[in-house]
Amino acid sequence: MTLHATRPEFLDLFPAGAAPEQLGSGYTWAEGPTYVPARTRVVFSDVRQNRTWAYTDAGELTEEMNPSNYQNGHTVDAQGCLIACSHGERALLRQEEDGTWTTLASAFEGQRLSSPNDVALHPDGSLWFTDPTYGLTKPEEGGRGEPMEVPGCWVYRLSPDGTLSAPIRNRDMPNGLVFASADTLLLADTGKNGATYRYRVTPDGAATLEGEHFRVSPGKTDGLRVDEAGRIWSSAGDGVHVLTPDGEELGRIAFPEVVSNVCFGGPDGTTLYVTATSGFWRIPTRTRALSWH
Repeated sequence: MTLHATRPEFLDLFPAGAAPEQLGSGYTWAEGPTYVPARTRVVFSDVRQNRTWAYTDAGELTEEMNPSNYQNGHTVDAQGCLIACSHGERALLRQEEDGTWTTLASAFEGQRLSSPNDVALHPDGSLWFTDPTYGLTKPEEGGRGEPMEVPGCWVYRLSPDGTLSAPIRNRDMPNGLVFASADTLLLADTGKNGATYRYRVTPDGAATLEGEHFRVSPGKTDGLRVDEAGRIWSSAGDGVHVLTPDGEELGRIAFPEVVSNVCFGGPDGTTLYVTATSGFWRIPTRTRALSWH
């Protein structure tokens, strides 16, 4: 059985007979899926093969970039442009309409970023992204033996006017992140603590830790999304865990591999796309992502 309900209402999130369908295989570490409405496709990374891929609404799976400069996490900005975290460039990038890439952030206070990992859009148009050291320390993810320059693994905020700040500086290895509301950020830490934390965000871009929000087992939360009802969809070692807005488990979608990340997309926004180590999958749902667009 694919769907394992902790609470009965979990099964109401899926149409009858829903089960994961594998769309692609053979990746080394599939990651960073995001749906790009303007291009009617999901873009995702195979970080360790240094490529990105796209799956279109028409059902075509095509290679996007080869090499990709070890892109990892993605999102779409307030203008609908694809935003990418690049390990290889140690930067946050935006893809323009002609397909070229613009560097949005590559240094903080004169020191190079380490390896931007994942990124989320805030309702005010700012982009928040994590910067652990995986792209420095792991040769298979773009590491070239270059030193870490910034003093820590921080979470950065790029404001709509281009100002870069570092509002979160108290995490070990900050990874996936998502806004549950305009004033609530959920941040996964894949370091020694392995939990997802809740931060209170203020209009001026400050963030205050409110505490641990949830943790998954087995494994750790890497990527996560929030749906239109505030439910949390989290990657885990055995699949996708779905939780209430308060972090209580509703149920699990079982996968045969460690899941790295998820996103909602498709023509009506109700398809959950899943990157799971060597595979790319989808499963139909009855909900959509919480959206700021």
